[in-house]
Parts: sequence; structure tokens; C-alpha cells
Amino acid sequence: MYFLASSAARAIAATFREETEDALGRRWYAHFERWLCARRDATRDGDAIPSAKRRDARDGGLARSLAKAGRTTGEMATTTRRLARAAAKARANASARASDGRKNRVRARRSEVGGNGKRAEKVELTCGKVTLELNLRHYETLKTRWRGDARRDEDGFHRAVFCVVARYATLQGTHYKAGNMQAAIPPRVFETLEKRFDVRCELFASPLNAHFKEFCSASAMTDRAFGSLGNAFDFEPSEGSFECNPPFDEEIISRLAGHVERLLSRAKKPLSFFVVVPLWHDSRGWMRLAKSVYCVSNTTLEAKEHAFVSGAQHSRIDQLTPSAAPTSVLFLQNKAGEKKWPVTPEGVAAIREAFAPPKKEAERVENCLLYTSPSPRDQRGSRFAGCACKKKRGGGGGGGGGGG
Repeated sequence: MYFLASSAARAIAATFREETEDALGRRWYAHFERWLCARRDATRDGDAIPSAKRRDARDGGLARSLAKAGRTTGEMATTTRRLARAAAKARANASARASDGRKNRVRARRSEVGGNGKRAEKVELTCGKVTLELNLRHYETLKTRWRGDARRDEDGFHRAVFCVVARYATLQGTHYKAGNMQAAIPPRVFETLEKRFDVRCELFASPLNAHFKEFCSASAMTDRAFGSLGNAFDFEPSEGSFECNPPFDEEIISRLAGHVERLLSRAKKPLSFFVVVPLWHDSRGWMRLAKSVYCVSNTTLEAKEHAFVSGAQHSRIDQLTPSAAPTSVLFLQNKAGEKKWPVTPEGVAAIREAFAPPKKEAERVENCLLYTSPSPRDQRGSRFAGCACKKKRGGGGGGGGGGG
């Protein structure tokens, strides 16, 4: 199923590039990833192929980018129609191939890549005609996260890993330079949050970039086998301290603001959320977070003065990348949360320092070598398996990795 979705995304990407590269330039793939995120059918868990509607209100971001590049309204409408046709064709082809009932085996092969002092061990996973790769250390971490026994059921493990990698490759548009919508905060920030605010759970992560044992993610269908708690918007904790780094999409951020406020409004026990979002003063999601009665701290990290971990960290050698735009980091807490985890100037300063970009080129890799290793305190059982949270039935959009 997921190797078909990956192939479908490649086909749509070819049309997107043909239609937009002259206007959007060499970084067309970044716009494609944002468009995929906006158009994804968030009511269907695991559906990463974009909606095939000819006109969709979620195309606003792409339309603004094309208009800024000089495209007319008529030209943008033509582009939207062609993309819709490409999506419809890709969906139809994927459905037809999925119905033939064949179950391809996933083959794994180790290799080594890199040069100029940067080398990395990789694992290549091939299913049918699709080959995906990930760093060996991420592959080994997935072994520890998998709920099966990778030694006894190697074929099952490889199928599960391939599905996860294919799923997130599809969300990123399958381009090797993409991944901004799945970027994560640096490991030093997680360590600071754990030490000072007892954060040990992420609301927007994936098996490929989660720092803690506990995390929510976009696709329960592929991710539960590696410990995901499910969709962030179905996760309803009544106490605890959490990190939220959603994809930098206006609709997702707006929905997160409402979700967090609702949880805080009814929580009687200490509840706290550390939220990382782009500094978008004119977006309703950012304004709702910043002006919330539960917002106890709002700090701006200026461009180039902080870094994110690549959303494609599982396949890249370089990991940390300085942010090209300002970012807001906010704490939203109820009164009990304020008392238990007070946000002090010293705590904010520690977070700011932990976000700082690497000073040396080697640190782009070295600072993340332990990134996917769960914290020692996280080797215990789930804190959220009992009364601390409850699962809500129904659909809901997906939190994936963070944005950057």
C-alpha cells in the first residue's frame, strides 16, 4: 500500500514541478511539500495522497506563492486543475495496483555513503520497484521501538519499517531535499525541557524522529507498531507536560490552538504544553496561541539564531540546519501547571541556548548522534496508558513531525 503511495507522490511531483518550477524556482519541492500537507485528507488515517478536488480552499498558500511570482488568476486556476487531474490519476493507478492482491517482499541491504570526511552507514529497503534508505542508527533505533521481535520476524520488521519510511517520504513529496514540514527541535532542547519542565511526551512526531518513548504521530496505521499513541488531536491528557512542534501549516496550528485550550480549560491537575510555531503575526492560529489566557510565556527566536533537525534526518548526514525565519516558542499552562512547572527567565534562557545553531560544521552531525535514543527515564512503561489520558473515537487530522 505505502510503496504505491510513494510512487503516486512521485508522479504528482513531476506534474507540480512542470507547472511551477519556472515561477517558484529550484526550491519548488518545498512548496510541493507544503501543498501536500495542506491538501492531505486529514480525515483518513494513512492517506498521504492529496485530494483530487479541482478547487480547494487549502490551495491558498500555493496561490499566494504563485501570485507573488507573477502568475495571473487564470494561470493559477489552470495549474490547480492540472494538479487535481494528476492527483486523480495517481489515486486511480494506486487503487488499481493495490487490488491485484500481490504482497511484495521487502529486501534490506546495508551500504556506506558520503565523502569529504562525512560518511554514514545506510540501510536500503526495496519493495517492488521502490527503494528507500535510512541511516543505520535510525534503523537500529526502530528495532528497539518495534513491538514485535525483529530477530525472529525479520521480514515483518522490514515491512513495518518500509511502510513508515514510505509513508513519511510521501508526506515530504519524495524529494531528497524536502522534509521541512517534518523537522524537529534539537536534542538539547528536549533535554532542557525534560530537566526543567518534566516533558517526556511529544504530540507531533514520528517513529523516525521521536526523542521520547511517548509520542503522537500522523499515521496510527504505520506508527503504532513502533509505539505511537495515535493522532495528536485524538490524544486527550488530563495532566502532564508535553512538547508540541506541529507541521508549520496554518490550519494545523489553528486546530492545535483550539485543542490545547480545550484540554487546559477542563484539566484539574497540572497540565502544560510547550509549543513551537512560526512567527506568523497575521495567522489566526498564532494569534490564538499568543493571546490565549493560558499563555504564560511567548519568546521569539530570531532567524539564523536557532536551528532545527532536518525532517529527513533518518536519511541525511547533515542534521542541524539554522532556521531561515523567526520562530515563536510558547508555554500554555493551567494554574496547577504554572505552579508545578514555573516558566522562569532562567528556563527560557536555557531553551534559547539549547536552540542555538551549531558553531562548527561537524556539530551538524555530532549534536544529533543520540537523537533517536530514548531518554534513560523513558525506559519505563507508558505514563499515559491509564487514567492520565483517554482516546477519543473518530477521525481527525494528523500531527506528524514538527515544522521548521
